[in-house]
Amino acid sequence: MASDLKNLHKQLLSEWGKDKRNLKTIGDILTQIKSALFEPKALSELDDQAAITIHRDVLEIDALLTVLSGDVESFEEATEKVNQFYETMANESPNKYQMIGLNLMYLLASSRLSEFHMVLETVGQQLQATNPYISMPVKLEQYLMEGAYNKVVLTEKNLPSPYYMVFVKTMLDTVRKEIAQCVEKSFKRIAGPEAARMLLFTTADEAFEYGKKRGWTLTGDHFVFEDANVNSSHQPKTVETDRLAKQNVYYAKQLEMIV
Repeated sequence: MASDLKNLHKQLLSEWGKDKRNLKTIGDILTQIKSALFEPKALSELDDQAAITIHRDVLEIDALLTVLSGDVESFEEATEKVNQFYETMANESPNKYQMIGLNLMYLLASSRLSEFHMVLETVGQQLQATNPYISMPVKLEQYLMEGAYNKVVLTEKNLPSPYYMVFVKTMLDTVRKEIAQCVEKSFKRIAGPEAARMLLFTTADEAFEYGKKRGWTLTGDHFVFEDANVNSSHQPKTVETDRLAKQNVYYAKQLEMIV
């Protein structure tokens, strides 16, 4: 029945609008609505605008829910469905550019740069510069290519949407891993505070914890590397982070010599 579908839609929006969302409850409602949308009778009783609105909200919330749940793999499929639906809409969704921006963030965090630029080409130059949902991934790509990793960290405080955070953290994890591998190959010993600075942490304790996870040897407040290739598994390099990480290490060593 159309009334049941409308009630489920209202419940979905109500649950989604809460400050403390119950992700399981939202997921259950989404499942019920998706099932109801396959019933021809229910759809036939809805006017066109109501059907479009319900479809749009279900697809958008479904995609955002994958981000909140940390299910990044499902996000790709969910956002693809959203974009396909947008192509059929006569009127633009209020969330369109947030969804496009999230897709750009996902592609950038996955180092799928050719696809990143293909999606970006579908957005006008002016929007790339002025729309915060689009300009943020554009800036982040530039920071990564330049090796301006400190700027990547600073973006955490200026994100246009909280949903962007998971992808920024993924980028930082990748960058830190590449920098850590270069540190392992370039230093025999390094002080905790200096390691924290290079690894983009705010405190030495964070660096100590990170080093512990990588199996680094801590002597006093210094990390000591007896083996030049400690934990340096050969991972595929992304966004030229290997070259830029080495450059970061080089500049740090030069600064130490000057001081």
